[in-house]
Amino acid sequence: MSPVKRETWQEKAEAKRAEVLSNIPQAWVLGPKEIKELRADILGAPAKLLTPEELVITEIATATELSKKLANGELKCLDVAKAFMHRAAIATQLTNCGTEIFFERGMERAKYLDDYFKENKKPIGPFHGLPISIKDSFNVEGIDTTLGYTKRIGNAVCLKQSSMVDMLHELGAVLYIKTNIPQTMMTADSENNIFGRTLNPNNPALTAGGSSGGEGAIVKQRGSILGVGTDIAGSIRIPSACCHTYGFKPSNYRLPYYTKDSVDDSFCFQIDVSSGPIANSFEDLKFFYDTMVEKKPWKYDVTCSLLPPIKAVPSEQLRIGIIYEDPSLPVHTPVKHSLRSAAVKLEEAGHKVVPLSVFPCFENAWKTALSIYTIKVEGEFDSLEPLFEAEEPLIASLSQAGIEHYVPTPPDTLRETVACLREAQSFSQKWHDIFLENELDVLITPPAPSTAPPHDTYGIAPYTAMWNLVDYPAIVVPYEKAEIVDDDKFPRLPPHLVGIFAHYVPEDYKDGLTSVQIVSPKGTDESLLAAAELIDKVLNERK
Repeated sequence: MSPVKRETWQEKAEAKRAEVLSNIPQAWVLGPKEIKELRADILGAPAKLLTPEELVITEIATATELSKKLANGELKCLDVAKAFMHRAAIATQLTNCGTEIFFERGMERAKYLDDYFKENKKPIGPFHGLPISIKDSFNVEGIDTTLGYTKRIGNAVCLKQSSMVDMLHELGAVLYIKTNIPQTMMTADSENNIFGRTLNPNNPALTAGGSSGGEGAIVKQRGSILGVGTDIAGSIRIPSACCHTYGFKPSNYRLPYYTKDSVDDSFCFQIDVSSGPIANSFEDLKFFYDTMVEKKPWKYDVTCSLLPPIKAVPSEQLRIGIIYEDPSLPVHTPVKHSLRSAAVKLEEAGHKVVPLSVFPCFENAWKTALSIYTIKVEGEFDSLEPLFEAEEPLIASLSQAGIEHYVPTPPDTLRETVACLREAQSFSQKWHDIFLENELDVLITPPAPSTAPPHDTYGIAPYTAMWNLVDYPAIVVPYEKAEIVDDDKFPRLPPHLVGIFAHYVPEDYKDGLTSVQIVSPKGTDESLLAAAELIDKVLNERK
């Protein structure tokens, strides 16, 4: 008897891609030539392809505004769902932002919500009819969660639905698409061997970020009105900075991630993951967070905090710390210019800006964070194992992650593990002291050394991972277009950073867009939202 031929990873990936694309209605499918032409102006593509009615619906400025129109019956859930699905189909074909597409299920859900509204004369919940996209790592009943591994294709039958998804359903959301992530979810380039690379809608030659890169891209293209990502080293904030959206990483355990009865056994030794929103407006970050916390997430996820919502009233004059760069990790000149511009605007608006020159080293924090990320409990999931088993190659950006330099060997003994956790605690103490001694409401830092860099060059993420290490909530707010300048004074990178930290080559950063990162101490999520809203109004001149 001849041996059974084993399906190669390439064959499995090709079949999965074909299956996903078959879920896009034929009338919405774009040809190769059309895709190539539309990629010259990705953000302008919907105006050429949507109906006038679809364009009006998907251009409604905020989820907050759209929810009101759905709640008062001005718009029908099915019409809204179809419009955003069409736009999501365009976005997926132009930027590879989508993974699992389940439009038919989404339409059935929208019909159910319309029937509910007709019968009960009220919405089912605050998210009634809102089309919300979710990162691939969230489990949806009956849908694969491949995480970009060919070995995980077809795993829907053995998955339990994520608590986040349970809550979104109860709140009235319409789910219809999951979005792309990097292989292993530990790089800032959202590429894997199943779905390929997610492109930046602002400039497809640049990265969309990761690991929630598909969310950043689909939200920027308004293929969803609101997206949900996760963040363990910057995975919400990096795509938000790269795609120029708003992103919020709450303190750990404020919003759900795990299933009700399934928690990773090793989470107690880890920097844990935070779930949070990606949006096109600050208002929607707050809308999402407040709505979720009011729903008492601890009833759905055992890891969630029992802390009730805290009403925060920001002072009219904020005291804002600012760090322009860590000298060990040089920030590109346009990013530094942007931060200085932000400081001037904030001071002109009456806020006190306090430049900090002494603070914990971001590079050392990255070393500590990587040590903790590599802690493994015997028998637990290893992010590289499915690749080796399927004989899949590593994506290019994984070789740029810098782990070899920073962590020669992962912590092996309990003593080494405890030493790593003590280092993390020492960073927490230092930041705690800085906030108290300087009487800071919030702190502004760069989210990254650069604007969105070319593909496979993002490298390491110390400017975001610091806040995961100490579990501080953090928000990325889009700011201004970068001023591209030739800068002979940009410091030469030390040898160990070459290839894993973005070097400044002006022509590589065309159409770059800057953002600021705003952080506050652990557990002060509501205060951070209130203060960051004031900062956003100043920087982006909103009323």
